[in-house]
Order: sequence, then structure tokens, then C-alpha cells
Amino acid sequence: MTDVKDKLANMLEQASPEMMVADPIVRKAFSVALLASDLYVPVHQSENQQAADGGVTLQAIDIDGALHVLLFSSKDKLGEFMDGNTRFARASGGDILPSLRGGHAVLNPGEKGRVFAPEDIADILGDTSNPEHGHAGHVHGPDCNH
Repeated sequence: MTDVKDKLANMLEQASPEMMVADPIVRKAFSVALLASDLYVPVHQSENQQAADGGVTLQAIDIDGALHVLLFSSKDKLGEFMDGNTRFARASGGDILPSLRGGHAVLNPGEKGRVFAPEDIADILGDTSNPEHGHAGHVHGPDCNH
């Protein structure tokens, strides 16, 4: 059973991917909730290494040949998928998603999760631009070359 406080997981359970595509009201409600909610993102290195590298390196998984940054709607969801000792960052979707422009992500990997292509992330952000890496707030994704 999903935690009542985990609004994103509840929305994912109630709205099928087809419903999200077909119903602009459901899609907009989900986008607003995603941007406003805290997300839990597994990271690779320690805080000292992050400072030395100038940013965090996010963990990702391969889905159909593309690396997808892992996002979780709660610590419980993260714990169901990852080792209990996994390092993670926590920030709002509004802070994390802009740095994932042009990339792929997956929220709560599994049967009730959602996969996001670059155009999905742009749509959620209400933005179709694709700024270059290195903009303010950039985090190092799995495909970064700097």
C-alpha cells in the first residue's frame, strides 16, 4: 500500500500512462505535483567528491539502450529499489528536472513507475528549449562529457 503522503506514487497508481497522454488535465495535474514534490535521487559520490567535481553525479539505469536517471517519490520507494545504504540527494522536482533537460529519467522504476523521454521532461517544464550543459544548477547526468 502506498503511503498517503506520497502524492506522486498515488497519482501514478490511479492514472495509467495512456490516461496521462490522453487527458491534458490529468497530465497537467501530474506535472504540477511532480515539480512541487520532493524527489529522492540516488547519487554516486560523497559530498567532498561532489564539491571537487563541481556537482553531483546521478545514478541511472539502462532502459532500451538509453540511460535513465533514477527518481523516487519517497525514501520508501527508493528503499524498495535500492540498497538501504544508497547515498541520495533530495530536492523538489522543480529544482531537479531543469537539470535533466535533454536526458531521460524514470520515476519509481517498476510496474507503477513512469519513464520520461527528453520531450516529456520539456513538456513537464513547459519548455521545449534544450539549453547547453553547464547552465546554473546543472547536475552531472550519466551522459555528461565534462
